[in-house]
Amino acid sequence: MLEFLEGIGSASVWPFWAPVLVWTGLAGVAAFVLGRARGLHPIAGYRLRQALLLALPVSVLAAPWVPGLLPAAPAPGGPVPLVNGARIAPSVSGDVALAADRGPGVDIILALLGAATLAIVLLAIGRLAVLVTDLRQLRRLRQVAGRVDDPAPRRRLRTLAEQLGVRRPVELLEGPPDSAPMTFGAWRPVIMVPRSLLDAPDSLDAVLVHELVHIRRADYSWALLDCLVSAAFAFHPLVWLLRRAIERCRETSCDAEVLARGFVRPRPYAELLAHTHIPTQFPMPAVAASLSAPSLELKERLETMKSFADRKLTSRQRVGIVLGAGLVCLVVAVAGACANRTEEEAGGLSEPSMALEGLAQLAIVPSRAEEDRRQVVYELSRGSGANLYTYRAPEEKVLEALARLDLELAYLREQMDAADDAYGELERAEGELAAEGDVEANRAELAALRKDREELRVRIQLLHTMRGERMRESETMKMQYTTQKRMRESR
Repeated sequence: MLEFLEGIGSASVWPFWAPVLVWTGLAGVAAFVLGRARGLHPIAGYRLRQALLLALPVSVLAAPWVPGLLPAAPAPGGPVPLVNGARIAPSVSGDVALAADRGPGVDIILALLGAATLAIVLLAIGRLAVLVTDLRQLRRLRQVAGRVDDPAPRRRLRTLAEQLGVRRPVELLEGPPDSAPMTFGAWRPVIMVPRSLLDAPDSLDAVLVHELVHIRRADYSWALLDCLVSAAFAFHPLVWLLRRAIERCRETSCDAEVLARGFVRPRPYAELLAHTHIPTQFPMPAVAASLSAPSLELKERLETMKSFADRKLTSRQRVGIVLGAGLVCLVVAVAGACANRTEEEAGGLSEPSMALEGLAQLAIVPSRAEEDRRQVVYELSRGSGANLYTYRAPEEKVLEALARLDLELAYLREQMDAADDAYGELERAEGELAAEGDVEANRAELAALRKDREELRVRIQLLHTMRGERMRESETMKMQYTTQKRMRESR
């Protein structure tokens, strides 16, 4: 179980937790600045906060496709491959050491991250279930609500819709007596008004204009998208803070637009808001756009109306707000998506797989060959009781690594031939000194020749060992590459 959790944690560190962490920092700073900007128009605050919220899922979804900007973090000493059930590890002196391949221990931090990831998934499923329940409630409400047959309210609705530029047909329904005015529906929008407001023409105009502004701005579709994001990332407190701020800005910006267009005077509109803010017994679905937002206090709405009732936005200002919000969403999303390391960059692989992270670090001549070979990555997967090697590196990288191995094999052959010739010369020189007969006089020279010959013998053995390892690496790579290539062709 712990290994399973560790695998989930390892797989979710860079594609999920890293973008979420970066988004938290950037969105938190931006939300704080927006909260302190008192002179900012509500519609600008509405769109900018929406951009911050939507940047979170965009950054997580884009993380696997955007190249990471963080530096690679290879394992200390470089990657070490497996050969015949043992790890090849170069010693300090350059000799080849074979270490038993012991099973990796469980990383408790990754296991905790895996458990947190599973909890997040379960919480998201629960919140999505609540959202589905709200949508079904709206569907039932639409079916049981009575259609307004009085021609006067319907005629007034058509007139106001034409003045506000609402092209889609809007249906007017009579809601329950204890409900607040609301609108919902993406393709077939509905305005639901209780009977008490249908019988008051002045109040009805203000309600219809408010809800038609929601329809013209497609606030129901945006609210549905916000609900989906907040359900998927329900574990994050900043998501809920942004969601509540978006709800408040959605209603206050709508209030400001209603007053700025001159459809109703401020005092009657404020009295209408005070009337609709009375708590009712009817449960308000979170996805519906309503004149009475549960998270919005009446005092805040009245203060916003007083500040922005006379400030009508021009078309250029509206376009600038939309472009600015899109730019904010793009910058935050890209910054979060870039905060990751791909497996090729970091040199690490996620559980439940184990990594063959390159070839042996047995350098004879210091060069970039070893560093380049690290890019040739193989993954040892466990499945069906057998170990399957999965080819992951680009084909040109494998061919380049094979070519470098061939060059190293040729260089090792040359060094072995030169060492053998030098060893033979030392043997002949030692034999000639011994044949002279004066052993005492040549003792020091003979000792030096024997020492040099012993060092050459050790070097020759090391060269043989290293060449054998290089040959095994080359053959293993060719076999794995050919096998995987045939497997892909057979599929």
